[in-house]
Amino acid sequence: MRITRGDFNFSTWSEYLDLRDGLRSVQAAAHVLYFGDMEFDRVSRYVSVEQVSSNYAKVLRPGAAAGTWFTPENDTAAAEPVAVLSHQFWQTRLHGDPAAVGRQIRVNDQSYRVVGVARPDFHGAIPPFAVDVWVMAPSRRGRPGGSRVSWVARLAPGASLESATSELRVVAAHVLPDPQREGPDGPVRVTPFVGFGVNFWRVFGQLITILSVVCGAVLLIACVNVANLLLSRAVVRQHEMAVRRSLGASPARLFRATLVEGLVLAAGGVALGLLAGFATGRVLEWARPSAPQAVYYQGIQLGIDWRVGLWLAAVGVASAVLFSLSPAVGNSRGDLSPAMKGAGGRLRSRQREVYSLVQVALSLALLIATGLLLRGFETVQRIDPGFATDHRIFVTLWASSRNLKPEQVTLLFSNLLEQARALPGVLDATLAWEVLGTEGNACGSTSSTAPPRDVGGNVVEPNYFEMMRVPILKGSGFPRTGALTDAPLVVIDETMARTWWPGEDPVGKTLWLGCEGETRKMGQVIGVAGDTRDPAFAADVKPAYYRSRLQYPGNGYFGLIVHTTGNPYLWAKPLMAIAQGGGPNLRIFDVQSMEDAMGLRLWEAKWQAGLLASLGLLAAVLAAIGLYGVVAYAVSQRTREIGVRMALGAAPGDVQWMVLGHGLRITAAGILGGLLLSAATVHWLRSYLYGLSPFDPVAFAGASLAWLLIAMLASSWPARRATRVDPMAALQYE
Repeated sequence: MRITRGDFNFSTWSEYLDLRDGLRSVQAAAHVLYFGDMEFDRVSRYVSVEQVSSNYAKVLRPGAAAGTWFTPENDTAAAEPVAVLSHQFWQTRLHGDPAAVGRQIRVNDQSYRVVGVARPDFHGAIPPFAVDVWVMAPSRRGRPGGSRVSWVARLAPGASLESATSELRVVAAHVLPDPQREGPDGPVRVTPFVGFGVNFWRVFGQLITILSVVCGAVLLIACVNVANLLLSRAVVRQHEMAVRRSLGASPARLFRATLVEGLVLAAGGVALGLLAGFATGRVLEWARPSAPQAVYYQGIQLGIDWRVGLWLAAVGVASAVLFSLSPAVGNSRGDLSPAMKGAGGRLRSRQREVYSLVQVALSLALLIATGLLLRGFETVQRIDPGFATDHRIFVTLWASSRNLKPEQVTLLFSNLLEQARALPGVLDATLAWEVLGTEGNACGSTSSTAPPRDVGGNVVEPNYFEMMRVPILKGSGFPRTGALTDAPLVVIDETMARTWWPGEDPVGKTLWLGCEGETRKMGQVIGVAGDTRDPAFAADVKPAYYRSRLQYPGNGYFGLIVHTTGNPYLWAKPLMAIAQGGGPNLRIFDVQSMEDAMGLRLWEAKWQAGLLASLGLLAAVLAAIGLYGVVAYAVSQRTREIGVRMALGAAPGDVQWMVLGHGLRITAAGILGGLLLSAATVHWLRSYLYGLSPFDPVAFAGASLAWLLIAMLASSWPARRATRVDPMAALQYE
């Protein structure tokens, strides 16, 4: 079971310890996912970590491929910190080393002894995300993942959801009575545990909804194609069905026969869909970014399990009913006399035309969405981030204040900076807290009494603006030498200057630094720099300020950025060697070029645009096949009429335009419907368009013209075939 409080995780870690021993209806374990780093040969790599309570394995029963899981003895005050590795992590990162159990690993600043390896099919308590490492944090230590923990529980024998919920609410009301407590608030809920936590839905919920709607539209277009096929077969077999009914076959029997035919088709589709889904999952996993910084994307599992199989089977049955319904009803009902004479095909033709019109409308809406996403991605690629990225490479470094004094940290980074500048072929080097623009986790205000506002912040080396080509528009940058004032010197960006001091010169103004609950400092604005922006959030440019590294003693997290004369990766090994010479207390992360880092930030937008573009093109192909089928069937039904027209002197061009006109009329109506549908739904894509209008005329006009071209191509072959009809043979056509 999953236990929540309101819309958030259930409690804090300390509250979990207070609550767990008083419960009788459930046995509950606490867990939380966070992203840490682990050292491999002096280089730190990002890993996904689930910190859990000692009874985690007892509740989830994950099993072990080697070693064991945590026990209550690991949660005593004298116990050493321990860890369990995932099977995939053990195979890929440690190469399946049997000696891994018992070795020491370091996650963040904490050393753990490995006590086991999880079985291959267990990926943690937060599916679809795969965990790399589980760590056991004894109750005497704080939890590095934040203040809130999630609960997963197993019902006691004889307990029910209702009894567990009632007990938890009573216990929580006594243990958590303070309305000012830091943890989440709201009613306690106990629900079946299926994973996919609320945080994942908040991050991916809108994208999942859009993809579900798009995939549903593609499936509907495919169902319409099969329905048109069955309608054509129904016209051919209407005489047979009429004879069956006249001989006593009940409407229910004929309905079941047609439905069974649809179920057979759906069963084949489900089988092929499973194979295609497996292959697609492998392609999507291959397309994920491989950079070590992209651990969040790498951990998402895209495999097919029994849940996906059941869902696909249900969709297959629903699809069979959907595309078999109209032919089944038509075969089992209606007047026998016209059917015995072979009439009734015209009504079916009208149905097929309506279905094809719906296909065109749906596929046009998807093509417009695809065009908008591609245009949005093109727009964000053209946006100037405000800083230089060419021929620049950086390594991220972290010197923990637990092991070094503030003055030692400052001296360490100064020495590393000088060594980097001395490398042959290096034009300059600098340090920055945030290498891509400014990080949006700082606060500031224009007076000591005004409430702090959320702004971007960065701590940089004095030469940062010059090396990264961020222009100083007013005032000056940070001094490189000489005594610094007690009040922090601050350089603000153009957006802050324009919005916080409109119509004034901000140089010399006072800026109060710090968030609510922190000790706030009074800073002095000495300059205004050009705006910088994160390419992944190009439409959201926040006010931001910079502080000098020399006035920020003890800050131990920096990117060491080097400006080179050639391919920046030629300086990767020398830069890593300098970092490794910084001592055992310096944490080193992988080297990456600035351009690759920018590409990684845009990967999600590129992935979304590419996936939806593939689905949009698939929908257009399916709809084009459907339109071709409708026009081709209409030609076959009008063979006698065409023969008469040609016998009376109609030119081949007239016949060809008659057929083309039929297809274009259906397309025109579908385009109108698709434009109206798009106008009503494109606002869902606003957050993915990076400032582009969701009613972009280029996307709407381009998709409409593309469908007109598709319609011409889909109708051209039946039109050419119609001109080759022999009038004498057509007059004898039955």
